[in-house]
Amino acid sequence: MRAHTDQLAKVLKGAPSRRLIADVFHGTERVMQDLPLTSWSLDGDLNAEVKHGGRGIVTHASVAGESLVPVGSEGILSPFRASLLLLMEISAGDFSETITLGWFRITSIPSALDFYGDVNGVSTVISSQVEVIFESLDVNLKRRGFRSEQQPPSLTSVYTELRRITNMPVLETVADKAIPAAIVYEATQGGRLKGVQALAGLLGGVAVVNPSGAIVVVPSVAGASNAELVVGEQGTVMDVPYAIETDTVYNCVVGNFEDANRNPIYAVAEVTIGPMATSAAGGENTRYYASDFVKTQAGADSAVAAILSQSTGQQEFNVDIQCVVNPLLELGDVANVVGHVRPLKGQLVKYSMSDSPLMNVTLSSSRTL
Repeated sequence: MRAHTDQLAKVLKGAPSRRLIADVFHGTERVMQDLPLTSWSLDGDLNAEVKHGGRGIVTHASVAGESLVPVGSEGILSPFRASLLLLMEISAGDFSETITLGWFRITSIPSALDFYGDVNGVSTVISSQVEVIFESLDVNLKRRGFRSEQQPPSLTSVYTELRRITNMPVLETVADKAIPAAIVYEATQGGRLKGVQALAGLLGGVAVVNPSGAIVVVPSVAGASNAELVVGEQGTVMDVPYAIETDTVYNCVVGNFEDANRNPIYAVAEVTIGPMATSAAGGENTRYYASDFVKTQAGADSAVAAILSQSTGQQEFNVDIQCVVNPLLELGDVANVVGHVRPLKGQLVKYSMSDSPLMNVTLSSSRTL
């Protein structure tokens, strides 16, 4: 969750006022502060290529006839130079606290307009209205490709390599690992971002830019709860608690791999006892698996056994929730849902918030089979 005080957590359960503001930066220089955004939206999706994005309208009252309408690469809000530090101001009575939502790059200006007035007989800009589209800083990694195919110069640490290819701060949120010699970065569109996610996958997670602008790895396997969603009087939980999907429940996993000399390696894991056995009434449901990172028979046996255990141990499902806005939530948080008729917990994999008092959230939950 985003950093906050205990008092703010209590205030959010009521009906506080919210205001989205932005500080505008050109590189490391802050060129404008506390710029309000209206008609805004902000989405996060753990499965998207670029994990966060949104839009909003900036309305600025001119002080000395200045315009905020960008012209090409010029202007305070030009997408060729401007980054936003988005902040949400929460207030209720005498209480006020500001939450950092994160760093974003302006990627597009769909519309911009200056309004003029007559000042001392001269037509002068009196205000500007600019619509901005922005994306989280992983968009920079998507745009900045590799100029040629390459491999990591050192295989000792995933985190060291992440820092090298991103040139960004990287926080170590899960245990480090060595890098398999088979990994290769491709000189293709978005190749650098794909390489970052491949490295994060080695650590068992997904790379995300956190509110401070650093790369973190969100574990794919949810841990203990660290957040809370309040359904509220107007909120809803849309769940199919008793639905069972068998297509993705595999009781046999077949692995096809190659060793360092490109000799084939085969491995099979299957359920042999109980109601999910391949010989039981439900029959066999086979999954085929391959990975460039598996180079030994022991590694192959371990890989198919792990996939079989994951497939038959529990079933993942998504829960769509509409709840009161909680700006503290981040992708990867594990949340308990308060106000639902049944106990419900899951990892936050998608959210959509706006200037509405409600937000939409998708939790990835699981049930034992």
